[in-house]
Amino acid sequence: MTTTPEQREVLDLVDTQFDDAVQLVRDLIDIPSVGPWFGDDAAVSGEGAVQAFLREHLEGLGAEIDEWEPSVDELAVHADGPGYFADRDFTGRPNIVGRIRSAADGSDSPALMFLGHCDVVPGGPGWTEGPFTSLLRDGRVIGRGACDMKGGMAAALAAIRAVRSSGVQLAGDLAFGSVTEEETGGMGTLALVHRGHRPELGIVIPEPTSLQVAPLCRGIIWGEITIPGKSGHIEIEQPHWQDGGAVDAIAYGRRLLEAIDALNARWRELPEKNHRHMPLPCQVNVAEIDAGTYPSAYAGSFTIRFDIQYLPAELDQHGGGGLVRAQIEEMLRAFAGDDPWLTEHPPVVTWLVDADCGETDDTHPLVIAPQTALGALGLEPVVQGVTSHTDMGLPIKAGVPTITFGPGQLSVAHQPDEYLDLDEFRTCIEAMVLIILDLCGVASADATSDPSTAVDAHA
Repeated sequence: MTTTPEQREVLDLVDTQFDDAVQLVRDLIDIPSVGPWFGDDAAVSGEGAVQAFLREHLEGLGAEIDEWEPSVDELAVHADGPGYFADRDFTGRPNIVGRIRSAADGSDSPALMFLGHCDVVPGGPGWTEGPFTSLLRDGRVIGRGACDMKGGMAAALAAIRAVRSSGVQLAGDLAFGSVTEEETGGMGTLALVHRGHRPELGIVIPEPTSLQVAPLCRGIIWGEITIPGKSGHIEIEQPHWQDGGAVDAIAYGRRLLEAIDALNARWRELPEKNHRHMPLPCQVNVAEIDAGTYPSAYAGSFTIRFDIQYLPAELDQHGGGGLVRAQIEEMLRAFAGDDPWLTEHPPVVTWLVDADCGETDDTHPLVIAPQTALGALGLEPVVQGVTSHTDMGLPIKAGVPTITFGPGQLSVAHQPDEYLDLDEFRTCIEAMVLIILDLCGVASADATSDPSTAVDAHA
């Protein structure tokens, strides 16, 4: 591995401080931070506590702090676009941004930001231990958020700490942001962009990518469709519904699922549903089915809830998934056709979440820098988009180049015994150190001897 003296000095500190970095992941996991959208969970509304912990950590790194509770009313100017939800309440759920200035006079220099979300999904059943008590086992740290995404946030903070404690003087500013409300739509990042945090050097979102460089993420739409039926005794011959008989909603539901299968088959062949950086086409994935009340009655309704992915090629004029929602509504009209029952009792589609997508050009320095860093560490870089949603889209629309790059396998996120591999965690910290030095730049060769720029390596 060929590195400069400044790079080598900081990389050596990654090793020295690694136990502290692992403890930081564990400390973050041990603070439950499930958002209130998920319902009555013992860990609901813990975001304020984890944000307070992060604030204290950032202040220890010498960062200037901007902390605020997003305002639904203030953000209503974005109501037609993705990321806005009028029913959210941010009381006790602040966003925080810490900025470490490179200039001695405290003035702004172009900044590089690491941006993460502090909220996690509920713990759920099936855990060996936890989910909000971290566990070290077999070279892994286990707990809710280890992978998504407290491990990535800890990696970024550890990289910042290594740079700061080395005394290397950067030419650009460093920023770290932690937002709420990512797992349920991205309103925290909408608030961050609206507040004016738009770092010139770009944003790295350390979501789990298994250290793949992701210049692209897909948008995600959640929705539900309900087909009305009419309950009646299932064991007897029923008259026509116009004569008071039952209507089996499950029979219509089977037809709807077949219509979705046919739609997915068409989508697999469409260019706008595929991308060179995506291993999978965009599809309608049915995740929940709710029908019927008891075995001896025809179902009076049939409801599905689903997840749809979309790409930047299909963004609507508001920067969201309106064109894709229209495609589903058209499919539903075709499904109902001239069926007499559905004509009088049409299926109802309800849209729940629209979390947008974004893409940064492959040639941008922000996309090149992590590839260069991985190469310097002896790894073959892989460029591949994130098949799920991250918070990339909103800052990209605001003119901020943004990528996703972090430790952990996305496939274990939201699962019991969610984990982070510690070897990969270490490599990610090292890569982030090199990204910082590359994009922010080193101000001068002798700045490392200036004690006023350094954070105590043993703090």
